[in-house]
Amino acid sequence: MGLKILTWNISYAHGNGSEGASGWRRHPALHYENALSAMATLIRNTGTDIALLQEVDFDSSRSHRRNQLDTLARRSGLLHRAPCVSWNLPWVPYPGLNPLNHFGKVRSGGGILSRFPIRNVQTDLLPKPRENPEWYNRLYLHRYFQIVETGGLRILNLHLEAFSQENRTLQLMRLDERMRDLSPDICGGDFNGSIGIDERLQSEFEILPAPGPTFPTPEARDRLDGFILKKSRFKPLRVEIPDTGTFSDHFPVLIEVDESEKNRSSSPRV
Repeated sequence: MGLKILTWNISYAHGNGSEGASGWRRHPALHYENALSAMATLIRNTGTDIALLQEVDFDSSRSHRRNQLDTLARRSGLLHRAPCVSWNLPWVPYPGLNPLNHFGKVRSGGGILSRFPIRNVQTDLLPKPRENPEWYNRLYLHRYFQIVETGGLRILNLHLEAFSQENRTLQLMRLDERMRDLSPDICGGDFNGSIGIDERLQSEFEILPAPGPTFPTPEARDRLDGFILKKSRFKPLRVEIPDTGTFSDHFPVLIEVDESEKNRSSSPRV
């Protein structure tokens, strides 16, 4: 049995339309409770050791102010957790003009769940699109890199730009810098496009995108999610996309890896 790592943009347990498309409405609290329970069951049943999550709500009006990372930790059995807040505003006046339909208070971002204790290393809140008006960027979320150590591994969880190709390109360049500086053992998350790293890094790291489309559920068209592995540390055994229905607008990606024995003794343990 290898180490199992899952990446999943959970769309704050809202499902399709979570980005605020036309006709968006907040679901009843029971909808989010049921979706979180189903997500936790999948994490537990797949034997996941470490989960890298994106679009997690910690205290947001749109999802009835539930700390979703805490809920998933308790229900999945991955009790060690590390939040990464990348969007924190008292009121987001979106979507539409009717305040009753607005997201309202938003405290959201990414998070890591682990079977092992977690030590936070670094969080990078990435620059917002330069072409956006200043007023818009005041309301717009940050994309991020979340770097932790857990189970003797250095892990980078990320969520990259979705709407500005220029900004996403700049963020991929920043990722190259972090890969060189921090040399994570595994990087995973929502890349919002194809995974790319500098050619000079490809001798050290292996790109492992999802084996098929991951967005939008249930009939996904775009492959947005995946992993980058340090070759000297891991041998990938399998990568798969569990079918989760529409609890999120993304399917998760699960990777099982065989950890290289020669590197275990020299790697940091936390």
